[in-house]
Amino acid sequence: MAQFWYAHAYRRNVVDMHITDDDPQFMTRIDPKRYAAMLKKSGVQSAVVYAHSHVGHTYYPTKVGHTHGNLQGRDLFGELVAECHREKIAVQAYYSLIFNTWAYRAFPDWRMIDVNGRGHGDSSRYGVCCPNSPYRDHVAAQVEELCTAYPFEGIRFDMTFWPAVCYCPHCARRFAEEVGGELPRTIDWTDRRWTAFQRARERWLVDFAALATATVRRFRPEVSVEHQASAYPLTWQFGVSVDLVEHNDFLQGDFYGGALQGSFVCKLLADLTPNQPFAFETSIALGLGDHTSIKPEHLLEAKACRAISNGGGFVFIDAIDPVGTLDRRRYERMGRVFARTSRFDPYLGGRMVHDVGIYMSTESKHDPDDTGRKPTEGSHKTPHVSACLGAAEAMIEANIPYGVVTRKGLDRLSRFSILVLPNVLMMSEQEAEAIRQYVRQGGCVYASRFTSLTTPDGARQRDFLLADVFGATFDGETKEAYTYIAPTGAGKRVLDQYDDQYPLGMANRQVMIQPHESAKVLGRLALPYTDPADPQRFASIHSNPPGRPTDRPAIVLHRFGKGRAIYAAADLESLEDRRWVFANLIRSLAPRRGFAFESDAPKPVELTLFDQPERSRMILHVLNFQEPMPNIPVNDIHVRVRLDDRALKAVTEVPSRKKVRFKISKGFVEFAIDRLETFRMFELRCR
Repeated sequence: MAQFWYAHAYRRNVVDMHITDDDPQFMTRIDPKRYAAMLKKSGVQSAVVYAHSHVGHTYYPTKVGHTHGNLQGRDLFGELVAECHREKIAVQAYYSLIFNTWAYRAFPDWRMIDVNGRGHGDSSRYGVCCPNSPYRDHVAAQVEELCTAYPFEGIRFDMTFWPAVCYCPHCARRFAEEVGGELPRTIDWTDRRWTAFQRARERWLVDFAALATATVRRFRPEVSVEHQASAYPLTWQFGVSVDLVEHNDFLQGDFYGGALQGSFVCKLLADLTPNQPFAFETSIALGLGDHTSIKPEHLLEAKACRAISNGGGFVFIDAIDPVGTLDRRRYERMGRVFARTSRFDPYLGGRMVHDVGIYMSTESKHDPDDTGRKPTEGSHKTPHVSACLGAAEAMIEANIPYGVVTRKGLDRLSRFSILVLPNVLMMSEQEAEAIRQYVRQGGCVYASRFTSLTTPDGARQRDFLLADVFGATFDGETKEAYTYIAPTGAGKRVLDQYDDQYPLGMANRQVMIQPHESAKVLGRLALPYTDPADPQRFASIHSNPPGRPTDRPAIVLHRFGKGRAIYAAADLESLEDRRWVFANLIRSLAPRRGFAFESDAPKPVELTLFDQPERSRMILHVLNFQEPMPNIPVNDIHVRVRLDDRALKAVTEVPSRKKVRFKISKGFVEFAIDRLETFRMFELRCR
């Protein structure tokens, strides 16, 4: 098989095999030929095959661990690899990196210990081992066994994250050596020792991933390596930063949310992955913990189309029955779905075209209100990530092309016309300087709330690092937890449903700012008659009506160099059902030539565009993903795609090759989509 097997593998599978040997029947009825036949029936091009599971048992004869007892010496993993290869299916060996219940129970010294002194797996079926313990050597030895004995194409390391904040002796010792002193036991994102601990956790995780990857590279340099990527947008407790990316050949992660999550994480993985395509995976069951249900076919198709419409592959996760059997119906259902999506394979690839970049910071995935709590008591809220998702939803609803970017992409900011900084709680000097240069050279920025006020080491700045760009100086925060923004004359267009009497309200405090002389004020802070926290004195018993206008700005527009910046004292992108205000602000920053595409498609429809200049074409994806499903068909969608001085030859629906009528107007090609059920694709052929 080709070295880079993943380059064209858009249809993939995982069969979870986290099965104990507590019952003598478990895993005794598995038939590798039938297993591979099921995969072939589903139409997959690659499969993740278990060599090792969360339980900690191996499915091959290991010399440094515990082989599943019911195999009785059988090399099940080797048989599965051989049968998959017989069916021309590429194999990723599965290895559970940190979850290992057998090792947790057999070696107490390897256990993760929480802040209360309890082992993470003492009251759970999930035993987890600390990567700072001698467990490291155990992992390296088993990975060496696999790499020197089996001909797989790739290896997947699963659960490369911290399931808990660990206070074991190994972590304490390493922290003392690298930072000094004892491990901090209270959350405080403005305390340098606490943030040093969090940065250490991130660094230690990357170090453990590097060990696993390096072991593979030492023995099998041609094999792809991938660490499960679902934790990049998850909270700080998981300890996953973008630095983990460098130990992957591509990214692949499992997610179980709805349409919005799918759109955002696909774009996040597409931006982060070292090589394309990334892969988006989810369970074929209604939920990962549901063993017998099956997702409806229309939902599976929508999720698969979500992946390919962002340039990725789709992976469905099944779970083997404890005895080793598989449900044929699941593979038949996926076979029908993949038979439809595979028709689009010849048109996939290229560069996704987006005007707006939403900046996600892996150092900002925390809740400042957790200060003073133990790590076991953290809220798991992520105001920054929530703001990112809100921004994404607003862009989808407004049909504005967007992508996601992290600090890994600081050298590529110029590909965006507009950069969104959604309540970025922590920002380094390096990040701030890259953004400053981006705006100085003509880029546009929208930033909200606490963006660039605190550095990743927990140092709260006296002013925004980007104050010169924003045209505003930090001056505290309102004590009122319900606040308003009233439009000025200059801001009436973007806040067009609001005025001084009825300003925009939000259940949030606002940052107080002093505008720079060169800034234009678009909106001003307004406060309720009384402090909402006062139960004795109020205006209206149910609500907190506005009653105190102020001269303090709440939204400012500032020219900086060749670019422009809008700063908002509240994260307007998080205002559900009022995100059109945020969308209006983004439109006000739009380039004169217009966005890459425009459409009147309703909220559930998302368009994505890929440029394939080497094939003299652009490919437009149009996805209808409604919640709940099944979809109600959408009729008569009008689309405009910017041509950028290219001469258009034809618009064709693919793969049917049906010609589509179009017209050229003011540098855009315009055409209509008569009916959209779930997914359609169009080729814009250029001369």
